[in-house]
Amino acid sequence: MKVTLMVWRQESPEATGRLQRIEATDITPDMSFLEMLDVVNERLMLAGDRPIAFDHDCREGICGSCGVVINGVP
Repeated sequence: MKVTLMVWRQESPEATGRLQRIEATDITPDMSFLEMLDVVNERLMLAGDRPIAFDHDCREGICGSCGVVINGVP
C-alpha cells in the first residue's frame, strides 16, 4: 500500500515552515500509524534526510500524547 503524507517541516521556531509531501511505500494495512512513521523515518535517514519528529509516550495511540494530526484530527 502507498500512503501520501503531508508533513509540516520547520527548522526552528524562527524559520518559515513548509509542507513536505512524502510518499510512504510498502505500508501494510495492519501497521499502526506510529509503526508506519518508524518505517518512513528509517527510509528518510537512509536517504540522508531528516526523520519526521513527533512526540510520543505509550506508542499505542491511546494516551493522547503522540502529537500528530491525521486528516485534521488530533
